[in-house]
Amino acid sequence: MTNAEFEFLLVEDNPDHAQLVRAAIQRARKGRYHVWLASSAEAAIKLFETMRFNLIISDFRLPGKTGLDLLLWLNENGIETPLVMLTGAGDEKVAVQAMQEGAYNYVVKDDVYLQVIPHVIDEALLQYLSNQEKARLEREIREKNVALERANRELKKLDQLKSDFIASVSHEIRTPLNAVKESISLVLDGIADPKQEKGKRILQIGNRNIERLTIMINDLLDFAKIEAGKMRLHFAFCDLQTLIDEVVIAFHAACENKKVKLVFAPPENPPVVYADAERIIQVLNNLVGNAIKFTPENGRITISYQEISGEMIQVTVADTAAGIPKEDQARVFERFEQLENSNLERGSRGTGLGLSICKELIKLHHGKIWVESESGKGSRFIFTVPTTEQVYNGISDVPPDSIERVKT
Repeated sequence: MTNAEFEFLLVEDNPDHAQLVRAAIQRARKGRYHVWLASSAEAAIKLFETMRFNLIISDFRLPGKTGLDLLLWLNENGIETPLVMLTGAGDEKVAVQAMQEGAYNYVVKDDVYLQVIPHVIDEALLQYLSNQEKARLEREIREKNVALERANRELKKLDQLKSDFIASVSHEIRTPLNAVKESISLVLDGIADPKQEKGKRILQIGNRNIERLTIMINDLLDFAKIEAGKMRLHFAFCDLQTLIDEVVIAFHAACENKKVKLVFAPPENPPVVYADAERIIQVLNNLVGNAIKFTPENGRITISYQEISGEMIQVTVADTAAGIPKEDQARVFERFEQLENSNLERGSRGTGLGLSICKELIKLHHGKIWVESESGKGSRFIFTVPTTEQVYNGISDVPPDSIERVKT
């Protein structure tokens, strides 16, 4: 192609006429239009194998295929290049047929057609460009309407999820609140003596329910912070084994009560990770807590980790629960989702935000979290955390104002 603004193809078998038409167009438009020549419809079709044009001017009477045949070929091959037909005097029927087949205009080759043709092709080109822009805008509107409909469906789904979530949380909060209220009432009314064994058990029940309420409220607060983009992390180098040991100790009693074995066999030379220690403990607490909920008696939960690269550590929490069906695995980290399992004790459900919060916290660490599971064969929840501060130097998606480096 050339440096001209638009490239035209003139199909004319008479060399003299071709040169006159080309000169008239280029003279009138001062280089904006560059005109290529073809002496037949077949030659024009050959050119389309390697070139594309902004407009075609074709004589009707050509050797071999006619200008109308060329127009039909363009239509059959889905080539939308606008075409202006040149006709002789008395070829009005041909001109009408050409317009019906999609020609943009026609010019009768009379005494003044060389003066007329630049204006006709201007109008044809403007009409074509206008039609193209209209088609583009209509296509864009359709695409945006489809996207808007999809967004509306997602909003409706999210609205329903939030409604279900509020109803569920209201119910879940009411249960431990009633238990705490009842425990306190029994002590205050003198029915249970806190110095006696029965009274101590009642207070322990109340205390466990306060802990449940605390977890729920913390989940709601963390979720609100994440949604608002205000979750702040405090990064420092910390011993991963120490963090896991803390989690193992915290769940020791719960595992004994459920008769579930919690195993952590750390390798030699435990790694140091660059992370927010409290948030990594929160992730581990959630994963281990879920594993205890869903693992039946005499089951086993294993915590392990391994280095997968020079900058990342992979941590795995595996259980021997019933597993998660493949069709549900994509949803486990979604907001408001609650895992269902026959081993889940009545009253032990939470907000449905725990795993979603874990996902966001690990994302803020520039790591990944996922689940591997098979029905009847347990689950493995896996996440990665960095071992070096360099992970955040220039490649982090974490907003700078959400990172706070703590000197240790």
